[in-house]
Amino acid sequence: MEDISILSINDQLRILKDHILGIIKNTNQFATHLAKSDSERQKLKDQIIGNVEQTHKNYELPMKRHSTPFNEEKHSVKGKLTPFLGEHPVCARDIPKLEEWPTLSGEEEYNHVEIISTI
Repeated sequence: MEDISILSINDQLRILKDHILGIIKNTNQFATHLAKSDSERQKLKDQIIGNVEQTHKNYELPMKRHSTPFNEEKHSVKGKLTPFLGEHPVCARDIPKLEEWPTLSGEEEYNHVEIISTI
């Protein structure tokens, strides 16, 4: 920038005006850039939402939605790789009643292996 101490008032005003116009131009360019990026973001967002809605509309779930746990459903498909809880030998054991469960007060040490084996 020029040394303005030796310039006339008109030259100083011209330099100041050019400087202010440059700032305004940069501000306008930045505002335009922001507006473009906002519109691009909005277009991308709309495109993604449209893709998700279209996929959701076209996609059918392989099983019905469950309002009950899986182990309470009666499944017709049986195989070695699908041991359902109600029919699996390990899970088919009788579950102890609530009063049979050990009560733990937290004041002493417990034999965890013994507690787990009773369950």
